[in-house]
Amino acid sequence: MKAVILAAGEGRRCRPLTQTRSKVMLPVGNRPFMEHVINALAENGIQDLYIVVGYQKERVMDHFEDGVDFGVNITYLEQNELLGTAHALGKAENYIDEPFLVVNGDNLIDSRAVSELISARGDNVILAALRRHSGDYGVLMVEQERVKAIVEKPGRPCSGILNTGAYKFSPEIFQDIHNTPLSERGSYELTETISQMIAEGREIVPLIGKGVWADAIFAWDLLHANAMALGLKDMKIEGEVEEGAKIKGPVEVGEGSIIRSGSYLVGPVSIGEDCDIGPGVVILPSTSIGDSARIGPHSEVRNSIIMNDARIGSGAIVSDSVVGASSILGDQMVVESGPCVVEVEETFLRSEFGAILSDNVTAGARVMAHAGTVVGSGARIDSGCIIRGQIERESRVMS
Repeated sequence: MKAVILAAGEGRRCRPLTQTRSKVMLPVGNRPFMEHVINALAENGIQDLYIVVGYQKERVMDHFEDGVDFGVNITYLEQNELLGTAHALGKAENYIDEPFLVVNGDNLIDSRAVSELISARGDNVILAALRRHSGDYGVLMVEQERVKAIVEKPGRPCSGILNTGAYKFSPEIFQDIHNTPLSERGSYELTETISQMIAEGREIVPLIGKGVWADAIFAWDLLHANAMALGLKDMKIEGEVEEGAKIKGPVEVGEGSIIRSGSYLVGPVSIGEDCDIGPGVVILPSTSIGDSARIGPHSEVRNSIIMNDARIGSGAIVSDSVVGASSILGDQMVVESGPCVVEVEETFLRSEFGAILSDNVTAGARVMAHAGTVVGSGARIDSGCIIRGQIERESRVMS
């Protein structure tokens, strides 16, 4: 069996983190989203992968190359114009002549979910999930184990059978794609293709699986996906743990990393390669720290994602936050966490997290970041500042 991975979009609602990379390359569990997807496919014997790329395609292709290091064979297909998921899938038409899977590269999915999708009955199957959600997904209307309609992004809080965007199709889907009408958003969407198939009386089967599936609509949703990804990892310690450091629960320490004396780690925690942690650092559950990161003495990090090459000074406290690659946080910086209201694409949303700091952000000593702070890439924040709300990329905040 073959698989098509849709990985062309930016993931605009995850800005500012996607200002410098596509959503499929955002790290959860210290791996890009799409690496988890590829591993899940490979574990089920699916080796021929067709990845549709577009935005920031070079970063995707540089990381995965031909797929040999991941046990798969990758063919890249380019979507020059982002005209929707049906248009993207159509790029694979000349390569598919048997039943195949379609998955999103920016979702977390495990091998069990893939296995369930492979073995599901029917030629056209949608992987579904029972969720309380915010109206940002398609909702499946199901009768007698068949999908009768898809209500696309109702935009209001509701619960139901959610369309995960993972499918099993027969090759006949490509003819249906040719006949897909333009959506209200001016694009060609797979949900429109499926709705047309339903209208023609074709059987669309919903599969409510028991495997893991997670998405991140907004940047702060990465924290939940990260916690789930850490739960899937086989943790092992390859780096050095000095005498006097304590580790409790599943913790991963990459080769070349050092956990200095007096540090206290409570898993699940993943620390990449060539990191320097401590002394006296506290790292609490559901935290991922990327390669070559540095965390200074007596700092505390909990339920956060710290990306590659980030630096956190001494005596800092970072909670429920994402710190982008190559960012530098000064001594005694504090990121508080709690309920907040965040503006995304001219819409105000209620959430609860600490801060989202994009790549190459520099913050001086004794900076206080209020809950819900979102900082664009390359921003500079002077020592002693109190920050809140949105700070645009390449801007400077002065005390």
